[in-house]
Amino acid sequence: MENEFKKISSAVPKESDFIDVIVSLKERTPTRCTYVDESTLMDKCADKVPSAERRFSDMLYKVFEEFPSLSRVGQLYASVLNQRFNYFHYVDARTEVMYASMMMIDISETYQTLLAADDCDSLDKCKSLKRAAFACMLAVVRRCVPSLHFLDKVREYMANLDDAGGEHASASAAVKYKHGEGYTVQQLLQHDFAENFEQLVDPQTLVWLEELDRGQSQRCEIGPLC
Repeated sequence: MENEFKKISSAVPKESDFIDVIVSLKERTPTRCTYVDESTLMDKCADKVPSAERRFSDMLYKVFEEFPSLSRVGQLYASVLNQRFNYFHYVDARTEVMYASMMMIDISETYQTLLAADDCDSLDKCKSLKRAAFACMLAVVRRCVPSLHFLDKVREYMANLDDAGGEHASASAAVKYKHGEGYTVQQLLQHDFAENFEQLVDPQTLVWLEELDRGQSQRCEIGPLC
């Protein structure tokens, strides 16, 4: 009987990994003054929203794919999983990560529509919408951080179980733990959360995103910089 958890090859992303994605998408300050048409800058700014979505969604969905469904976990390993962590918590955490991945797509599509609207007629408005999209994505990430942490603990424990001969000993040892001891998995991302994610944005996140923009949005007298 194979231990499916030993096949997980990627590290579970931390919140800081998502922050790094946002930082990596900031505009580069050129070494010399170069005129760039504002519409070109607006297009580049708008393109950062689907870029962030793809990277966030891929990071989350990879976790969902690599962590096995219960149907792929052998009966004995499933018993250990349930005794140590409660497999209902495991299913909830895995499902929440999948929902978070899907919500990144919803957020991106919502803001791409706003960015393409006629009233998005300036670079400042474009940057404001981009920051709002990033803030919503980070709000979703922070909501599922406990689930990511929980899954990482599951991986660490289950992947270190003995194969074949040591399985029964591992199962017996796991009985001493209470279900979900030391781990909490919050409720799944509900539909009403998907409709109101803007209300859950941390104001400090928007402040940080504004500072990030100001730190690299210098201009020359002859025109905006790329």
